Amino acid sequence: MILPTAEIVCLGNELLIGVTINTNGTFIGEKLTKLGYEVRRTTCIRDDLELASAFFKEVFSRKPDVIIVSGGLGPTYDDIQLEVLGKALEAPLIEDEQAVRQLEVYYGKRNFKLSKERRKMALFPKGATILNNRVGGAPGCHIQYAGMDIFSVPGVPTEMEDILLNHVIPILNKKVENSLFELKFQILNCSESEIAPCINDVKTHFPDLYIKSHPAYKGKIGIVIHISGYGKKTESSICEAKAEMIELFKIKVPSLIINNFKD
Repeated sequence: MILPTAEIVCLGNELLIGVTINTNGTFIGEKLTKLGYEVRRTTCIRDDLELASAFFKEVFSRKPDVIIVSGGLGPTYDDIQLEVLGKALEAPLIEDEQAVRQLEVYYGKRNFKLSKERRKMALFPKGATILNNRVGGAPGCHIQYAGMDIFSVPGVPTEMEDILLNHVIPILNKKVENSLFELKFQILNCSESEIAPCINDVKTHFPDLYIKSHPAYKGKIGIVIHISGYGKKTESSICEAKAEMIELFKIKVPSLIINNFKD
């Protein structure tokens, strides 16, 4: 099955020098995957106009269906996401009235004036559609370019999540036909190396499924088996793959324990 493709780009020196963990990339990647997109890259890049704009031209050359850009929408000198996109798209930055109104309301409620630095958050590449930010000040935007959907979201996680869930996902949901179906279960009393041959065997019978073992996470123990695929017909294949895998596991390691797993 051929899936629409996506790339995630996270701007910010803080992501590269170890100050901030890139949770945005993980969150966006999970949502896009479950929606039915094949996420091919997540890239962190510095707040450097020349470097970042050249990188975006490289991304455009690959023509992913969706590009989501996080970070660099604030009022400070190094918040240059929209300037970077404008340069890469060869589109001038234009002050958007809707964005200005949103900023006036946001800062007015806090008794702050709309300073020059704050007003710069209303400058968007020509042709951009504004995405309201209900949590913070900086609006996001949606740009359609050469058959690609480019979404600009803030770097602050709560603001990114607000715009992604309330604007980006609803737009993209109308563009995809096959959502993700997945199943996870937990096994105890064995090692990954013991069950690796079993997973390899099952994978040959179900080449269209993603089948992977992971060390348990979120405070749990053991090993998590993750099986997933796309489309309505996939559910039965996943159940068959699970049953076959469990049968092989029990033959290989009779003492193992199998539990359901919830994230």
